[in-house]
Amino acid sequence: MARPTKILSAALLATALLAASCGGGDDTDGTASGNGDSNLPTCPVDAFKKASGRTEVVMWEGSYVGRNNAALHAIADAYNLSQNKVTVRVEKQGATYDELRRNYEQAMNGKNLPAIVAGEDTWTQFMVDSGTALPASQCIKVDKDPRAKMADLLPSVAAAYTVDGVQWPGSFAVSTPVLYYNRTAFANAGLDPDKPPATLAEVKAAAEKLKAAKLGTSGPLVMKMDPWFIEHAVTGVGETVVNNDNGRDGKRATATTFDNPAVKETFAFLADMKKAGLLNAVSNSKLIDHYLAVATQGSDMLFETSAAITLIAGVVAGNLDLKKELGDTVDVNIPAGFKVPFEVGVGVYPGLKAPGKGQIGGSAWYITTTGSDAVQSAAWDFLKYFNQVDNQVKWTREGSYLPVRDKAQQELEADPSWAGSLIGRWITTAYNGMKTLNADFPGPLIGPYDVFREDVAQAMESVTLQGTDPAAALKTAGSSITAALKKYNDTNF
Repeated sequence: MARPTKILSAALLATALLAASCGGGDDTDGTASGNGDSNLPTCPVDAFKKASGRTEVVMWEGSYVGRNNAALHAIADAYNLSQNKVTVRVEKQGATYDELRRNYEQAMNGKNLPAIVAGEDTWTQFMVDSGTALPASQCIKVDKDPRAKMADLLPSVAAAYTVDGVQWPGSFAVSTPVLYYNRTAFANAGLDPDKPPATLAEVKAAAEKLKAAKLGTSGPLVMKMDPWFIEHAVTGVGETVVNNDNGRDGKRATATTFDNPAVKETFAFLADMKKAGLLNAVSNSKLIDHYLAVATQGSDMLFETSAAITLIAGVVAGNLDLKKELGDTVDVNIPAGFKVPFEVGVGVYPGLKAPGKGQIGGSAWYITTTGSDAVQSAAWDFLKYFNQVDNQVKWTREGSYLPVRDKAQQELEADPSWAGSLIGRWITTAYNGMKTLNADFPGPLIGPYDVFREDVAQAMESVTLQGTDPAAALKTAGSSITAALKKYNDTNF
């Protein structure tokens, strides 16, 4: 089984980040995954304080909807009112991360970038190589403001976004997959609703009992064919999806490592579940069909992001207008006030061998380098504000994103109303699963990660929707991804 060779241990990493030490090698040959300290831009801390009037900070995002979108805007508005030197303006650039990425790449050509971009968790290598990001480590190193230091940042979060000792994003919107399930159906099928499946094998066993009890009409487990399912399962057992230690040994990934037992086992799970009539496979292009399958009791289990917790809790309580929450991004036929007629549970995400293992998901916030010193420093000031415990608590309470600071989680746990609420219990379950992530094996660095995920999603759909043999689907995807890696590395920005 693959093991990391040049990744800092959790303890050393935390120390390195606090000291903002920067390492890594030369990337002039287009192969290194990071940059040395001498090649990194400097952080113009406090430059905005010398500028006349207010400095505008434009932030681009493309994934926040409903309550997490409202929470972000509320925090930005509060920041704007808290001082008179900076104005933060949040702009939506598309309805998905893919659209945001396309808009960002187009803006790179004209050097017309926002001050902050909330890029997907897959963007790390791209942001390093593009030369458009100001590493947060550079700001932490020189900023004497106590708010710049987060000694309680979870090691797994820091590790996910650190390349060669350099932490790149300055703030985060962290999520993790969880298992949503119909507790009522579990009880009716003779399953213990207080003990949801912890492994994929247990998911299959539960699905068999649900099917035998004739519960649901479209397969006990519903899944959108989202490629992160494969990544979490494989990372969770310490295996790679690309070479060069998942692109983290100082060299960029150049080929897939799909020819390993974990990848094969995960695809076999999908194929076996579909063949046995236990899986309701939904195309990755569908936005809410998998949610509706559970809400209408066509399926009884769902793999999805913890970022949807406030949304789902609102539907469960019957106090949520989905059309208002989601806007024009999807066509929702469920009427306002709809309430599911069963009890919903949330479990830690099942893995190949154990629950909760996987990698950090969600998005990360990068400061860009094309703005003036005043703009860059103003962006850093906003991120420091956003990272403060009270705002992190609000980000979790209202936006569903998981705490990345121990102090934020401690404050939430100290509030009886949080511990006693449905959202609080579900978020805590997701958080406990995230705490099990291995900071020494944080998941892959892939330059053309967008292509990687597109090809993996196509392979998953080919297996589950078209009946393709998993080995053939993996071979096709592997060839396409390897070609994309070569093209990316040859380009070398």
